[in-house]
Amino acid sequence: MILNTAKPYSKSSGNGLCLTALQTLKVYAFLFGLTLMPYAIADDQQQSKLDILQSNISELQKTLTARNEQQTDLETDLERVETEASTLNTSIRELSNNIKTVEKQLIGKQKEKANLEVNISGQNDAIIAQLRSAQKIGDQEPIKLLLNQEDPQKIARMFKYYDYFLQARSAKIEQYLISVTALNDIIQSISSNKLELISAKDSLSKNQVNLKTNITQRENTLRKLQLAVANDEQKLTDLKRQRRELETLLNEVETAVADLVLPTNSLPFTSRKGELEWPTKGKLAQRYGAQRNGPVQWQGWLIKVSAGAAVKTVHQGRIVFSNYLRGFGLLLIIDHGDGYMTLYGHNQELLKDTGDWVQTNEIIARAGNTGGLSAPALYFEIRSQGQPTSPKKWLQKS
Repeated sequence: MILNTAKPYSKSSGNGLCLTALQTLKVYAFLFGLTLMPYAIADDQQQSKLDILQSNISELQKTLTARNEQQTDLETDLERVETEASTLNTSIRELSNNIKTVEKQLIGKQKEKANLEVNISGQNDAIIAQLRSAQKIGDQEPIKLLLNQEDPQKIARMFKYYDYFLQARSAKIEQYLISVTALNDIIQSISSNKLELISAKDSLSKNQVNLKTNITQRENTLRKLQLAVANDEQKLTDLKRQRRELETLLNEVETAVADLVLPTNSLPFTSRKGELEWPTKGKLAQRYGAQRNGPVQWQGWLIKVSAGAAVKTVHQGRIVFSNYLRGFGLLLIIDHGDGYMTLYGHNQELLKDTGDWVQTNEIIARAGNTGGLSAPALYFEIRSQGQPTSPKKWLQKS
């Protein structure tokens, strides 16, 4: 909108009302504020719905745990050691990154320290040379110059030169002091970084020891759990129970996200059918529809990966579940709108929380073997209107 600023518009009525350019601008600002109000209210409502979603998911998790009378102590122990391992892995990764950052900073600061020491040495020599020159001139030199010169212009030039000499000497001394202060600061900073590095490496070492202990505990728990469900009938019962829990979770999630509005610039999930990138790089171990145990079939893909491999979202959406679920380990569920969801299970770490908005190909987790797997893998599932569908229809060809 362009206002005419050449001449204020004024219109008087019988009651003396006068609408000036300033008043017009205020009216525009008021009307513009009114147009923005629905968006602000919408944002508040959306955030309120997200808060409710997080609360509902948290309550649902408690309900599933309380309702699950068949969950054994071994399954509880497995969940505990796997979530503890996830925390340790996150801490180890963050500490490792911090150590790399600090070491890089130290290299830069050591170079800066060396440069400052060279500069200070040069400044020191220059100041000594000027002090010697000043000593030769002496304190009475300006008076001698005044008495010995008859030409006023020459006298003025000599005094100007002397003034320049004093200013140059002061500037060099001032720069020298600045360099010395900077050197002291960088030395203290290097010492601080070194202490930080020692502390980080010590914490890293302790966490790595704790992780090894945790891995041993998990292996022992998993071995006992496998012995407890040794026959096919028990395994089938366990798989069915895990599926029921997942369906219960998904039904609750679908209800919770029904009123959530996706950003207006988001792409429909269906617009990229057959073009979605794989959620991780790996070899397909189990396909959709393949027999798993008895009548139970795989409802998604199991992709073999290395532990800690990046897991990425195949399409933009909202995280609607980020937690541990028996049989699926550390699980992420993303709502893509229009009844489409994707599931990412057996992760080592979850990098996003419930309510987070994620972009296409954004790293959301680190692959692992939680949920009782013997080797690291990613379980990936696509849901359409609540029903599992083959990822082959949606993902790019390998």
